[in-house]
Amino acid sequence: MTQTAIEFRRWVGKLVLFLTLCWVVVLVSLVSGAARGASISPLNAVLAVLPGCAFVPAAYFVVQLHRTTDSVQIGRLWPKTLVYGIAGLVLLFGGAYAVYAGSQS
Repeated sequence: MTQTAIEFRRWVGKLVLFLTLCWVVVLVSLVSGAARGASISPLNAVLAVLPGCAFVPAAYFVVQLHRTTDSVQIGRLWPKTLVYGIAGLVLLFGGAYAVYAGSQS
């Protein structure tokens, strides 16, 4: 595996880690809203926490991806990172759309 391929895979990992941190911001805003007295339905809370099922393993694999220099291990970790990151993004956008559609009706 070339150095360019390794750097590209690590760049994708950094993007997934950024998306994970965006999800953490959503959670912090949910918790701060609840602390200020906003009423949060249980469904909205579940929809906010659900992407964590994909983002937490993705962040774990990103850290391992950046810690290793073995190209074989990078080749095994990169697909997991990408799949979990995409799944977390889909769950995050799906949850946001569900909350938006629920508030419109």
